[in-house]
This record gives sequence, structure tokens and C-alpha cells, in this order.
Amino acid sequence: MADALATLASMFQLTPHEDFPYIEFRCRSKPAHCCLIEEEQDGKLWYFDIKRYVEYKEYPQGASDNDKRTLRRLAVGFFLSGGILYKRNHDMVLLRCVDAKEAE
Repeated sequence: MADALATLASMFQLTPHEDFPYIEFRCRSKPAHCCLIEEEQDGKLWYFDIKRYVEYKEYPQGASDNDKRTLRRLAVGFFLSGGILYKRNHDMVLLRCVDAKEAE
């Protein structure tokens, strides 16, 4: 927390006779990154394209060369076994990919 505050403080240039800006903090019941997750517009799971590429080496329709390169790079970190997609962890532990509804 101290590092985050120091970083924020370094972003402001203050003069002696101005009002000082304040920073408001709010406690969240879940991690902040979970608040930014949006549902896919097409209704597919977040890992659908990765799984399809790992299983069939197929790209999404209309994918650009950059999208294809990114998908290949992402797919290296995943493993498919028995139709279940696993994410390889840095210490080779396999983490099962599930959607938010299945996790609840």
C-alpha cells in the first residue's frame, strides 16, 4: 500500500498556495480486476478461441495476422486433456479453465 501511495504522490505537482488533491479509497468485497470483467457479447466462454486453436488449430473467423499470432502465443500456455482445457502454471501445475458460472 505504501508503494502505491508513493507512486500516486509522485504523479502530482503541487505549489504551496493551491488546494491539495485528495485520494479517496474504497474497500471492495472482491478483487478490483473482477469488477472489470465483462461478459462476452457472443456468449462464448473466455477461453473458447484458445481451446479451439489447441484442439483443431483453427483461428476465429476474420482474425487478423496479429490476432492469429497472439492466439498462437497464448495457446502455448494451455494443455488439453479429455476435452478439458488446463492453463500451465510457471511451476508446471495445471490449472483447470472454468467459466464464472461454473466457479460459483
